[in-house]
Amino acid sequence: MHVDDIKARLHGALHRHPKASEAEVEAIAAVVLAIVGEVTVELAVVIAELAARVDALEAKA
Repeated sequence: MHVDDIKARLHGALHRHPKASEAEVEAIAAVVLAIVGEVTVELAVVIAELAARVDALEAKA
């Protein structure tokens, strides 16, 4: 699925587009939640790596 398609479907569903069914809204919500979950995991990894680097630098100082 293309990013623009997701944006268009989400926009339409949120504005109660007459063609948006309940199943379509659920599908969009599932995709958005999956994306948010993946971004959260990636952010946690980056923060952990940065914390490890800071600890290493402080140990050297």
